[in-house]
Amino acid sequence: MKNSIFPAFRVLACGLLLLTGCAKEKVPSDHNGTMARNVFPYHLTTEDYNDENTYYMLNDNEPSEVFFNSAERLFYTDQPLQMTFDDEHYFQIRFYSPRALPNVVVWAKLDGYDEQFKLLEIDKVMPFQQLRVQLPFATEDITAYTRSGKKIKIMANPHLDKENMSFEIECDAPYWKTLQSIKMHWRIYFSAYNPNQAGWKYPLRAYQAREAVAIALNLTYMFSTDEFAQAMYEWGPLHSDANKTEINKEALLKRIASHRGLCFGHCSGYYGLGGGETFGLHEEVFYEHYPDDKSVTNTIFHELAHCFGYGHAGNMTYEQTGPGFPSLCHKIYTDMGVRKELPAYSRRFLHTRYVDGRYASDGSARYYHFPSKYIIEDPELDEVDGGLGSDGIGFLDTDFGEKENAAALSFKLDYNDAGVAKKDYMPSGVYVYGDKLYVTNDIRKGNFSWDVYDLSTGKPVHEKKITQWTLPNGNEMTIGTPVDIIRSNDKIYLCGSNNTLFVFDAGNYECISTLGLGFDAVGLAASNGIVYAYRGLARAFPEHLLERGYAASSDNADAHANNSMTVDYSGNVYAVNYASKKLIQLDPKYLQAAKLLSVNEIVLEDNPMGAAWSADGRLFVSFGGTSKKFCEVDPETGKTIKDYTTIGNITLNNPGKCLIRRGTLFIIDRIGGLALYAVPMSELK
Repeated sequence: MKNSIFPAFRVLACGLLLLTGCAKEKVPSDHNGTMARNVFPYHLTTEDYNDENTYYMLNDNEPSEVFFNSAERLFYTDQPLQMTFDDEHYFQIRFYSPRALPNVVVWAKLDGYDEQFKLLEIDKVMPFQQLRVQLPFATEDITAYTRSGKKIKIMANPHLDKENMSFEIECDAPYWKTLQSIKMHWRIYFSAYNPNQAGWKYPLRAYQAREAVAIALNLTYMFSTDEFAQAMYEWGPLHSDANKTEINKEALLKRIASHRGLCFGHCSGYYGLGGGETFGLHEEVFYEHYPDDKSVTNTIFHELAHCFGYGHAGNMTYEQTGPGFPSLCHKIYTDMGVRKELPAYSRRFLHTRYVDGRYASDGSARYYHFPSKYIIEDPELDEVDGGLGSDGIGFLDTDFGEKENAAALSFKLDYNDAGVAKKDYMPSGVYVYGDKLYVTNDIRKGNFSWDVYDLSTGKPVHEKKITQWTLPNGNEMTIGTPVDIIRSNDKIYLCGSNNTLFVFDAGNYECISTLGLGFDAVGLAASNGIVYAYRGLARAFPEHLLERGYAASSDNADAHANNSMTVDYSGNVYAVNYASKKLIQLDPKYLQAAKLLSVNEIVLEDNPMGAAWSADGRLFVSFGGTSKKFCEVDPETGKTIKDYTTIGNITLNNPGKCLIRRGTLFIIDRIGGLALYAVPMSELK
């Protein structure tokens, strides 16, 4: 049956790259190299896995001819860990699971021996791992230990085959108990279906197949629980038709339990296609079902109801006679996921949104930065990806370009230093990196620029004026309004127009990337490997993965052209909000949930135009509004400590963005002199 997609829907995709390897291997030794080949049990650590003994099923490079072959890729939901023994005496484990299984012991039973003996001790069976170990039964006498602790000798036997061996898994991990509680014996396999038929134009890909495994385990676990049965009995009536013919819920539970299984495919033009064992899902349905994603499950349970034999009338699919099967299942599925009871309760196990080479038949942008509906924190997930505050790959160290032991500077920079007429210069943004000074000039359209100055002599020497550049796509870009500029590592970031964050090579000043923002940012900051752009909301870009676009966003409030950003010397990032008179500290604790938290607010006495922190923790703020002053502010209370609008022979008329580097305050005055001042911090005692 068909569940149609709205015409404007865009095909989106993501996934996780797994390692590849080959199928046969030598027997590995243990991690300290002391294990004898002819003594069981073998002890395997993750360090023992290599391309000779381990292959990862459904990896992104696996040929479709393999994962569409049910002889190679099929499992039963109550038996996701498969064990086999072949004629060449290879023992094999295949684990259909998006999660690892720790502390696994394999016991073996051999015809002619009274007890099971311990065959393998495995520190961790990895997700989708195929592990093959050749056992030397054919050529060597083997010493083993039984469950009762007896030491036995297994005599060499080249004629031993799979009919003589049986295996049992022992594991004390909670996840194993979860898998063991699945009662539904559904077979799960994959198909390309017919690409010439409507709905099946784009075949299933490997990362979708991995998600299919997660969905199948989750569904059959939920349906196996007493909680589901109880909730179904307590739910309102379920109807099979428009006449509100009530479904016998006990019979429905039996129908679910006896269902044969699902053959997963990828459908296009429809959200889902389902009936019998046919189970096609559109791209994003494969990963939006998690509570810490969109938590959208309607298509899954709609199509599942078709698989159980129900049509569109009643409330088993479209719920035309009141809340029915999809709403019931969504509630229980989500509740179990939030409680971390489902086998795969978080999108972070597979990170499908991060895939390179996703299914983008329409050429749409990467479907990556969607905020989590629920935050799920868990040490197991942190072990998978490094924690919610990371992206699982490893951040760069933000390079602030602070020049150690550099002498403080003192100068006034104006149109003369920029080499332009007085009417053509008004500095807006300022950043200092080592001996480089970067300044934006926004006095009027047609004269906008960003400029580079050399500070190595102690005075600004104009090095380069940039008014246009070539974009990475080859098009010429005339500068829009340049507002703020920063540098981190080898890149310069510029914002202010075209809803874009422009990225330049700090060596040759060529534009190497454009990052979509959705707004004209007026403030930039960098800290702990993340670049932030801000107007009314802030967006975070991991420096090492700029090509993925922004990873997280804050709440949106009080957008204003006079907003800015600042970073203290501990690396804390603040949005400087003009309208609300606040400095709002942002925390990327939940970066992987695509959320930036507001964790602290400093309420100020007037509207801030800019803010700067000194190395010793002092906070200085430029105020606009009616006051137009520059003050030191108590970072705890927000109260003014001292007015520094006049510093020596400098009186600021309308102080704007400011920065403290090299023991120097760099501050822009937007009225009168239209200048940037460098003032030694020793003058702000």
